[in-house]
Amino acid sequence: MPGIPEAEAKKDLGNKAFAAKDYDEAIKYYTAAISIDSKNCVYYSNRSACHGGKGDWEKAANDAKECIKVNPEFIKGYYRLANAQSELNQFDAALATVKQGMAVDSNNSQLQKQMRQI
Repeated sequence: MPGIPEAEAKKDLGNKAFAAKDYDEAIKYYTAAISIDSKNCVYYSNRSACHGGKGDWEKAANDAKECIKVNPEFIKGYYRLANAQSELNQFDAALATVKQGMAVDSNNSQLQKQMRQI
């Protein structure tokens, strides 16, 4: 899902910070990418992963929800949301999210694994 070059450059910097587990720095870059191109679901998904890495599951869930809103076909959004919901002990919501994602892609191995874990 290529985006606007300036936003993609911010995403690339965020990816480097994320790989170094510098989640705060990565969040800054993904936020900058979103401010340039708010219609790219990957930026929300990546920022959700950063919030999860920090253990901030509410923010992780919020970004995952936004990711799904922007692109309901992007499976990783459902995975990130269900993961955050599970961490928040919202197991019924997590199960519902996995089922929503499975309706989009019933063969997704990450969602199948999550379904078994919830």
